[in-house]
Amino acid sequence: MAKFTCYVCNKPVVTGQKFTFTKSGAVHYHCFISEKSKNVDEQNSGKLSVLSQLLDSELQHLLNILNIKDAPEELKELINRKYKDIEKAVVETTNAINSL
Repeated sequence: MAKFTCYVCNKPVVTGQKFTFTKSGAVHYHCFISEKSKNVDEQNSGKLSVLSQLLDSELQHLLNILNIKDAPEELKELINRKYKDIEKAVVETTNAINSL
């Protein structure tokens, strides 16, 4: 399994935590939002609030999917596809936050 370090707090990023990736590397969800909120202008603070809620929800959904155990073999492909769909959504939301 790959190991990553959060580029904000320099602590390990591990499976089971909420995190995302940006051009700078891996970053914990809370570190990402905290850093972004320091640098976002007042005009975009409301957008950041909404997008951070959306990202939090998407990341939690990924964790919920990871916690599915003992799925029947015939559902594993569907679960994997759903996971990939949510990963794409996380990338989109992360990019939207970065663009603020």
